[in-house]
Amino acid sequence: MERMISTLLILSLMSCHKNNNQCSYVRYEGKAVIISIETAPLNENNCLTNPKKVLFTFIPNDLAVRNNYIFKNWSDTSSMTINAGSNPSQQILDSLNISVGGEFRCNRQEITQGTCTPVIFQFEDVDLNVASGCR
Repeated sequence: MERMISTLLILSLMSCHKNNNQCSYVRYEGKAVIISIETAPLNENNCLTNPKKVLFTFIPNDLAVRNNYIFKNWSDTSSMTINAGSNPSQQILDSLNISVGGEFRCNRQEITQGTCTPVIFQFEDVDLNVASGCR
């Protein structure tokens, strides 16, 4: 009996964990325009060498979709990070050809189901999961 209860508890926990990871998003296609690149604040998650804070503004292909945003108070201006949320080094920015005024295909994704991050900006033209990390 004890073994059956333990098995049921494990299956129940696995089911809850699985359901928490299943999130659905609505996607708005557009572009991200790099609006500034500055020295990153010391108290942020930074690459060790010459880290930069990169800000961009998302512009949807159809400006009218802003009326459909679920999170209307969530700004279309955000920071671009690499890998696990690190501010990239200048060397990485150079290797990815990222500079002020640069434009990249991007999607704003807003959660519709689950408990994941509410709003995600996904870049299409540039891989921000840099194999070399912060090097």
